[in-house]
This record gives sequence, C-alpha cells and structure tokens, in this order.
Amino acid sequence: MKERLGREKGLPLQTVRLTPVDAKELHLLESALGKVLPGSYLQFITRHGLFSATDARGCELARMLSPAEVLERHAWQKQFVEEGSFGDEEEELEAARREAAVRARLIPFQYVSYDVSDFYCFDMGLRRAEGLLIFQAYHDDFDLAPWLLAESPDVSACTFDFDEHLTWVLRECLNEGKWGR
Repeated sequence: MKERLGREKGLPLQTVRLTPVDAKELHLLESALGKVLPGSYLQFITRHGLFSATDARGCELARMLSPAEVLERHAWQKQFVEEGSFGDEEEELEAARREAAVRARLIPFQYVSYDVSDFYCFDMGLRRAEGLLIFQAYHDDFDLAPWLLAESPDVSACTFDFDEHLTWVLRECLNEGKWGR
C-alpha cells in the first residue's frame, strides 16, 4: 500500500501508519479478555502494530484501537443499553436484556467513524474456523440481538477473516468499494 501511495497521486487515502503496540499493553488485553481474540489479529498488531489511514486533509479514514481503548470500548459495550431505553413493558425489558447480553459479547477493535461510537467488532459468540465474526456495530443499533441470536444469522456482508477485513477497509479508504462483500 505504501508503494502504491508513492506511485499514484490524487488517491483519497494519503497516508498509512503502523503504530507499534507495547508488549505490556497487549499482555493486559489478553489477560483481561482471555484467549478469545483471533490469532491473525494478534499476529498483525504484534508484528506490524496498529493500522491507521488518513486522507489528504489529515482526517482519519480508519484507525485500530489501542489495547487500552479496546478494553474501554468493550466495557462501554456492556453498558450500552441504558435502563429504560427500550421502554418499561415486560416485552421491552426482555428485548433490552437480550440486547445487553449480545453487546457484552462484542469486542470493538477499530473505528468505523471516529465522531460517533461506531466500531468494527469481534463477536465472541459467533466463530468459524477462520476466526470470530467481524462486523460493523453502529452507535444507534438497538437490534443486534434479533440478528445475532437468530437460528441462522445472515452474515453475508460480514467476515470471519481478519486479513479479509483489512482488505475491505483499504478498499473502502480508496473508494474502491464498501466494507463487506
């Protein structure tokens, strides 16, 4: 990617940075979450660091969260559903409990948009051989539980492969396609 940025001018993506991750921070992350994070993600941030990309104006197009931010945002996900946000009826309270349980499974690891709390997340509840489900969780999503708790959730616009995720992020940063299939 850096070679392409050096060759081609006028791309919407102007800079790509890799920020090293402190081994102590990574150890704290793994200690707090256990062995749930995908190996490909851990290998990438250990070997290369945290990926970030900016446009010509210096605005962030993509940025992976530091281990401390991952833990902070994971805790935030667990408290995402505020009391009363669904209503006071028993059915609404049950929907809120299901949503809170699903949100507790999410590990945000990269911003979708920095201005609001939108993240690419790993879902510890859905796994395939390639890894954990990776999808976009938006700040105003209040219906993740019906989707993720369905018998066969439609994950066709998601990935379980971290390398594929990075490819999709770069394509989107270059305006060569949306994140997903």
